Amino acid sequence: MKKIYFSLVIVTLLAACKSKPVINEAKALNTAGIAAVGPYFTVDHKGNPVLCWSEQDGKDSLYRLKYAVYDQQKEEFGKAFTVPPSAGCGVSAESMAKIAFKDDGTVIAIFAKRFPNEKNPYAGAIYYSLSENEGKSWSDARFLHSDTSHTYGRSFFDVAKLKDGELAAVWLDGRYGKSIKGSALFFSRTEKGKGFATDYCLDKGTCECCRTDLLSDKDGNLHLAYRSIIFPNALSGKQVRDMVYKLSTDNGKTFTPAKLISNDNWEIEGCPHSGPSLAVANHTLQAVWFTAGGSSGLYATSAVDSGFRRRNLITASGKHPQMVALVDGKTAMVCEEAEEMEHEHMKMDHSKGGMMKHAPAGMSKIILRILKDGNQEKNIALTDGQQADNHAVLTPINQGLLVAWLREGTTGSTIYYAGLKQL
Repeated sequence: MKKIYFSLVIVTLLAACKSKPVINEAKALNTAGIAAVGPYFTVDHKGNPVLCWSEQDGKDSLYRLKYAVYDQQKEEFGKAFTVPPSAGCGVSAESMAKIAFKDDGTVIAIFAKRFPNEKNPYAGAIYYSLSENEGKSWSDARFLHSDTSHTYGRSFFDVAKLKDGELAAVWLDGRYGKSIKGSALFFSRTEKGKGFATDYCLDKGTCECCRTDLLSDKDGNLHLAYRSIIFPNALSGKQVRDMVYKLSTDNGKTFTPAKLISNDNWEIEGCPHSGPSLAVANHTLQAVWFTAGGSSGLYATSAVDSGFRRRNLITASGKHPQMVALVDGKTAMVCEEAEEMEHEHMKMDHSKGGMMKHAPAGMSKIILRILKDGNQEKNIALTDGQQADNHAVLTPINQGLLVAWLREGTTGSTIYYAGLKQL
């Protein structure tokens, strides 16, 4: 059985790096799996950083969700916990399995699975499982959504903790079938001492295969961004797939109407497989996303009373951005960048919330950028561009950041981590 190495890297950043990667002093953690995918960061009920991922078991080849808590004093991850009900979970890079924690310490795992032997190859469901004893045992898997038909796809979900200590989840749902263009966006939240309650629809006509982003800020506001299918009057019936935003100030009971983040007018009859990312810095909402509307690349903007400022190009070669707020009002963003990106998968029509495994990326660098008011202050290469590195994620730690990304190889995939200080 092949060993997968999870590398924890401690890095001191004194200035922006121009060419050489900043990785050194690697520390490896052995696991029994034969592949690892879908890195995702969250925090537990005590505020500790938590990394979760899906790991392929060599005994049955099934993927299972795992997670580990990061000890900031020891600068290492603790024991890895496995979520048994997640066996066979999906591994879409835009819809990775996730862990979340209620304020009372209840751990909730959320994961997607396909339905076998269905005419729709993307038909599947989203499930969740609860642990009330710190991951030692888990409930049976339950449906996240009220509609449990095996005909349609449901995926591309996100989860956030509400100001009352409960959890909220959003996802793309194909239950309306061909009656709408694209998928529908649904919302649900947990109840005290229980799991998720009744769901309801937030929007119809969303892009089917881009990840959603649900963010709860320090004031308890719930921010939501996703890619919508829009038919501008000026384009005479042609569809565009641009980012929109909703806000809830009452723990998800109500949301504002969808507001356009940027008028990109990206005309595309398919799924870009690249969702938005939000952060709140100095009480101001920041957004970053990929589009090929106009000039292709990653763009950033921030909210104002009237909507959003005009977009600002961050990089023309970046993909799959993820952003967090820093303590000084700045934001940090990671993405993958390559000279040429493969776009063939955009031509595919994964209708009705279909799940898919993202096509392997080419050689690319993982780049960290420090932004202030949408302008770049630092540009730091974390890898050298000689590997298939992609889908980076990040989370704040004391005086720095933890960054994780996927590295795909000829015999499997590995997740790497970098601990970054003195930003």
